Amino acid sequence: MLKYIYVLNNRVVIEDMMLKVTSIKLIVCMLLLQCLSACSTTPEKKEEYVFYPPLPSPPRIQYLTSLSGPADLINDESAFSRFVLGDDKQDDAGVKKPYGVSIKDGIIYLVDIRGSGYAMFDLKQNKFDMVHGSFSGKMNKPINIFVDDDGSRFVTDTIRNVVIVFDKNDEFVKVIGDGKSFKPADILIVDERLFISDIKNHIIQVYDKDTDKKLYTIGKVGSSEGELFFPANMTLSPDNHLYISETGNFRIQEFTLDGEFIRSMGKVGTGVGQFARPKGISIDRDGNIYVVDAAFQNIQIISKEGEMLMFFGEPGGRKDNINLPADVLVDYDHVSYFQKYAKPGFKLEYILLVTSQFGASKLNVFGYGQMDGVDYSSSKPDEVIQ
Repeated sequence: MLKYIYVLNNRVVIEDMMLKVTSIKLIVCMLLLQCLSACSTTPEKKEEYVFYPPLPSPPRIQYLTSLSGPADLINDESAFSRFVLGDDKQDDAGVKKPYGVSIKDGIIYLVDIRGSGYAMFDLKQNKFDMVHGSFSGKMNKPINIFVDDDGSRFVTDTIRNVVIVFDKNDEFVKVIGDGKSFKPADILIVDERLFISDIKNHIIQVYDKDTDKKLYTIGKVGSSEGELFFPANMTLSPDNHLYISETGNFRIQEFTLDGEFIRSMGKVGTGVGQFARPKGISIDRDGNIYVVDAAFQNIQIISKEGEMLMFFGEPGGRKDNINLPADVLVDYDHVSYFQKYAKPGFKLEYILLVTSQFGASKLNVFGYGQMDGVDYSSSKPDEVIQ
């Protein structure tokens, strides 16, 4: 029989391990019963849900949850286990000032400017990790990240002025750029081409993914149509067109992947469909465009025809608030991880990941969907909501 020895009050004590385990189980059960008893006498707290547009309007977008550090991945069972076993150590590691976000195969990648690396929220295993890189792969001021189909991570760094590449195991592979020629803000991979937004030369640099050879550029510095001024972020539309947000020109521009100008949308201002500081941009399967405005501190949704549909998000001290937002990402592949946060009857179609550089919540997850039993015929998706 397995036994163990310890010292108690200057006496050597030998205890039966099975007896000790049984005692622990009894203590756990007693504590659990006490907790359940206390809960039964406490009035049930009514769950509050945040929707856009606000109820009683037909709900389109719901705030679901927030992720800022490892504690946000802890489920109730593991938290209770730590309480019972007396391990109340809190890991204060977390994201300090995020910008870009990506998601792939159950893992959310969140770039941390101040933490000089990227965080990984593993939704499958409820694990958190932080990658900083070292030596040639060290990140000084990472801004955006793109995860390729093979799991490779491409990170833009605006102090080193290069793109840093890691493999699927977060091992350093190479850098793209000489540290002088450009200042990369965002990166997008389409087939075998790398599209890099260059805020030093105000153009889009296009490279071959395998050879790192520069192929061509898109745009030139200026404010006329087809010209760029501080191209911040990029996204790809369902018809394989490149959409670019320009912080300096307060607009969105659309190009073909070969660099042909198609159109521009928006202008500086505070009215509907106008921008003050556009940054992150994403597009859903219907072609609707989601644009972060860091000055308005919300997300504007524009139809593929360029019409303002609605906006969501607001600054404040609640967890659902967004404060100085930077990036937005539409995702259809990971809805199952977040449906549990939706109000019963609200069926999610896709999720929206929004980063905030200040405030308690660094990454907010919203869900787009429809509520069972609600008549949406009087509030069409293409109707402007002010």
